[in-house]
Amino acid sequence: MKYILLAGALCAFPMSAGAQAIKAPEPARQFTEAEVAALERPDTRFDETPEIALGYDKYFYFHRADTDFSTAFHDISECDALSSGSNFYGGGDAGMTSYYAMQYGVAGAAGGALGSLFADAVFGSAERRKIRRNNVRQCMEYKGYSRYGMERERWQAFHFEEGLGRVKDEKRTGFLMKQALVASGPKPETKELLP
Repeated sequence: MKYILLAGALCAFPMSAGAQAIKAPEPARQFTEAEVAALERPDTRFDETPEIALGYDKYFYFHRADTDFSTAFHDISECDALSSGSNFYGGGDAGMTSYYAMQYGVAGAAGGALGSLFADAVFGSAERRKIRRNNVRQCMEYKGYSRYGMERERWQAFHFEEGLGRVKDEKRTGFLMKQALVASGPKPETKELLP
């Protein structure tokens, strides 16, 4: 009898917890109006051509109505961190070779270097960039952002790509701030892309 009561109590718990509204976390940093105003808004206007439209899988940006800059920065930073964490940056440089040599001896150093070369051959820079783009895209879609196509040259003004290396944090933050400015700014005049 007591097992039936315990099972009933456990079944009732998720229903009561699920009935509560789920609230998104507050952004870790609240930017002032002066900080946001000091940023240079990227120009997203361009004349679409069939050739440009073919690149929309690579070159796109996000927007969500009624979103403030701090929230957009929090969202894009979180999606960037999740996507960057999925990349493998174990290139066969001297530091990695020393690490393998100290941990596993000469055979480990050779194996580590060969393993890195093999990983770079299989999961090359282009594939890593593609995986990161897809992960950011899915993450931002999950957060309710719409996606809009972009001309490559204008896209490069406020985005970055990572393949076999990592963009330095200060430069990365600058790009993410510009992306957040666009994501929280006026609604784009171009058509929304399918997720």
